[in-house]
Amino acid sequence: MSVRVFSILLCTITVHTLLGSIVVKAQDNAFPESKSSTTLALVGGRVIDGFGGKPLENTVVLISENSIAAVGKISEIGIPKTAKIIDTNGMTVLPGLWDSHGHLFHIGEGTPTDFPNRYKDRSIELMAIVAEINLMAGITSFRDTGGPLKPQLTLREEIKTGKRIGPRLFLAGPILRQGDRNKSINNDDYLIANTKEAKKMVTEVANQGADQIKVYGFWDLDILSEVTSTAHSLNLGVDADVRHIEAYRTAIRAGVDRLHHVFTADSLSDYSEDDLRLLVRGEKPSGSGPSANILRGPYIIPTIEMRASYARAFRFPEIIDHPNFKRAYPPDIYKYFRDSLNNINSIPWGIGAEERVKVAKNKLKRFVAKGGREQLVAGCDSGSPLNFHSPLAREIQHLSEAGLTPMEAIQSATLRAAQMQGVSDKLGSISVGKIADIIVVDGDPLTDISLLRTNVAHVIKDGVIIR
Repeated sequence: MSVRVFSILLCTITVHTLLGSIVVKAQDNAFPESKSSTTLALVGGRVIDGFGGKPLENTVVLISENSIAAVGKISEIGIPKTAKIIDTNGMTVLPGLWDSHGHLFHIGEGTPTDFPNRYKDRSIELMAIVAEINLMAGITSFRDTGGPLKPQLTLREEIKTGKRIGPRLFLAGPILRQGDRNKSINNDDYLIANTKEAKKMVTEVANQGADQIKVYGFWDLDILSEVTSTAHSLNLGVDADVRHIEAYRTAIRAGVDRLHHVFTADSLSDYSEDDLRLLVRGEKPSGSGPSANILRGPYIIPTIEMRASYARAFRFPEIIDHPNFKRAYPPDIYKYFRDSLNNINSIPWGIGAEERVKVAKNKLKRFVAKGGREQLVAGCDSGSPLNFHSPLAREIQHLSEAGLTPMEAIQSATLRAAQMQGVSDKLGSISVGKIADIIVVDGDPLTDISLLRTNVAHVIKDGVIIR
């Protein structure tokens, strides 16, 4: 689908981005070479640079090739006569957004165990559509937390060379689970039964080109500790998708760097004060957490929107008939998608969604109040059932409602995400020398954070104007 078609598409959508407008070392190939040699000037608007300080008014941001060359007041910076100018008066310029928990090979279908197997031969085609939707929404970096690594690496190369457009991709590849690898498994996950296999499988996934290691489910402490120590020796962080407070305790003790679905997966049970203390401080906290000169536990990606998307669809099931789905996907994929959602009440993950969202949000608020605000990173499990690409702006809003300031909520999807990935020297802020991944929002998201969903006016990735 062309950029022009998606520009028209996104200007007409009002619900999700598809239905709305919108410590570790990264792999070098996540950063493409410069694609532009023309100086670009963003002139007149407010700049939120990502560092959390006071915004800068009446600014110029100069971009040369793919890098930020200057940031400052209009009165202080000369604009080259040859520069292409984007008028940002009345608008806010901020770093490109990150979705730190998403799935390229899912589109919100109701049968996520069947979809990737059925369309395995068309994975690049379908992931490319999802990648473009996300980029047009202002998501310039996307962390896929488990998927088919080989075609994803191909897609990343095609994005790098300009054959396709999409966000900067950071890939986990095969998910690691504890279990007997001699037993059959119906997907591409890797099963690990002991510490020897842990070391071998982590090394194998790293050698395939993964940017992070993803683990799922319950683990013995010794095996998971071997996973994390091996990953760290290879300069990779570990993301844990676990579903119970006891599993979170094990993950923290094993040295896992990032915890996903906290508060939402185990959403009908409450957390004790000790549980919250462990999440905030960790058992053996280290300086590898957020860059705040303090010691913290692991990064937390709550994915509140993973639950909220069900509740919203149950309140307004008409959403699944929105014509923009038909415009976005090939006819046979659309038919499969729509048929998979014929009975949304039968999707097991959505049972009790309204109450689960309330309980999850309450736990998140308590976590923030206990001091966890600087660990929070925005990610929304985009692509999971009824969680149509891209719901990131809604997740940022959930974090704001839980007690983060609007500035902190924006940081959760910009600088903090880049810090978590270990690439804040290149991405996550608007400062001289950084890669020019920037969005322009019509209005003031510090006053109304929902503008990140509805009012993205311009997207610039790697110094290139996307929209």
